[in-house]
Amino acid sequence: MESKNLTQTINPLYFLGSLALGTIGAAALNALKKASTKTTHSIFEENISASASAPQSPKKPMKKQDINKLIAKNANENELVKELKNLEEITCEIERVSNLAYDLKLQVLPLNVNPMLGNSNYRSVFGGEGFLPETAFVNHDCYILQYPNFGPNDLLSRTKRWLRSGPRKHLLFNPDEVKAGIVVVGGLLPGLNVIIRELTMCLFYNYKVQSIYGAKYGYNGIYNNEWIKLDPKLVKTIHHQGGCFLGTARSKFDGDMIIGELTKNGINQVYLIGGLGCMRSAQKLHTIIKERNLKISIVVIPKSIENEIPIIDKSFGFETAIEEAQNPLKAAYQETHSKRYSVGIVRLWGTHTGFLALNASLAFRSVNICLVPEFEFDLFGDKGLLQYVYQRLQHKGTCIIVVAEGTASSLRDCKINDKGRDASGNVKQGDIGQFLKNAILQFTREKGLNAEVKYIDPQYMIRAGKANSLDSKLCSQLAQNSIHASMAGFTGFAVGHVSNKTCMIPLNEMNSGDYANRITPSNISWQRLLAGTGQPSFLNDEQDI
Repeated sequence: MESKNLTQTINPLYFLGSLALGTIGAAALNALKKASTKTTHSIFEENISASASAPQSPKKPMKKQDINKLIAKNANENELVKELKNLEEITCEIERVSNLAYDLKLQVLPLNVNPMLGNSNYRSVFGGEGFLPETAFVNHDCYILQYPNFGPNDLLSRTKRWLRSGPRKHLLFNPDEVKAGIVVVGGLLPGLNVIIRELTMCLFYNYKVQSIYGAKYGYNGIYNNEWIKLDPKLVKTIHHQGGCFLGTARSKFDGDMIIGELTKNGINQVYLIGGLGCMRSAQKLHTIIKERNLKISIVVIPKSIENEIPIIDKSFGFETAIEEAQNPLKAAYQETHSKRYSVGIVRLWGTHTGFLALNASLAFRSVNICLVPEFEFDLFGDKGLLQYVYQRLQHKGTCIIVVAEGTASSLRDCKINDKGRDASGNVKQGDIGQFLKNAILQFTREKGLNAEVKYIDPQYMIRAGKANSLDSKLCSQLAQNSIHASMAGFTGFAVGHVSNKTCMIPLNEMNSGDYANRITPSNISWQRLLAGTGQPSFLNDEQDI
């Protein structure tokens, strides 16, 4: 792909005259064009006035005082130039996403046409290039609203506008110079192999990138220089498997060492797949990259099996986890309904939030109690959990409990000891499922009831499976759109669905702490669950209404 740099643009007087007077007028003004002083057109400067004698209007203040001036061939035709200029206007309300054109303070912006742009009505899809019409590319000033629904007291100006993701007509990166690195951080999740495969396929076929590498076992692969050369033949069928083709691990973070290794190996596009900790580390990496003036873009594809990622609609793999959780719930149902005075307990993922436990319970429709980390409860007392389970066994004979793993921290009248911390520094909470089993057995026996409790912990079975069709489609969209944005030079952001549309969210917004994704009492799904189970709050000091 030829990269062209140009600092000369058409004189606005000549251009306007051509439009107004046609061919004759253009010829007449040609002398004026030749005699005029050669100028350069900055995409961050106001257009030259159509009339030199007209009074000059004051320039609008920019969002930044030290905006670097970028120049491009045919700036009026370069869609990337238009988009970058628009994002810097004071009137633009779209949340700004970093771009290497800003970070590197480029004086000349290359004009790289997207290889996927079709050249005619007939387009061959073989090889994955030259098959998209111009209407398929994202235009500048496109955004996604954080909240699409508005009531009488809501104002459109109060909601965030995220930059729309998708293929750009013009690119910052020349595909020939790209050397991409894919890194998976944290635990397993259904869909990881789909993303690895789609990143490889899109880079290779759609953008003709030949240098694609995957780091073995997360950041450890970068530290130890363990990279795998990826190509379509190698990853062709990995999406049919669970687990992670590249391997993943939790490890300590050393930003300087990571950037040093990336620079040494010539990696200039990094695709990180990870959760909240990964996004925090990615923001630190982006800061180091800017400080060192390096041409490296960094993108995060967020993942969380408990769906705790803020802002986005949901994490990939979450729908598969809900589906996989139905099998242990069926087993608990069959066990409890085959014996009298029987309790079934199923523990699911959810250290900080109970979205998986909530949605799995809603899908199963036969859960009697759902416990999540967001709401405290008492174990003992007349209104406590144990008394409620005992009374239900007396009247119904069975009870199915779904509990999120992080619910141990929500107990008000007793404490479950933690099990230390993992390699990333996260607290490993005690087993709430086993604790509840022992407590229920002891309590019912003291009451003279010979109850049985079956405890099922399917956590690792749920996260190790392959993605279902819904998550597979979501993974493909996230992978493709992360590449589209990175090729245009955007960096320091996470890609995700908001209002069912793919967009770019700056990492500083994701990590700000202003968008914590938690279940609230007013959550419609939580209210729907309470209406189905009829469970109380299990709080002894709650006042009866």
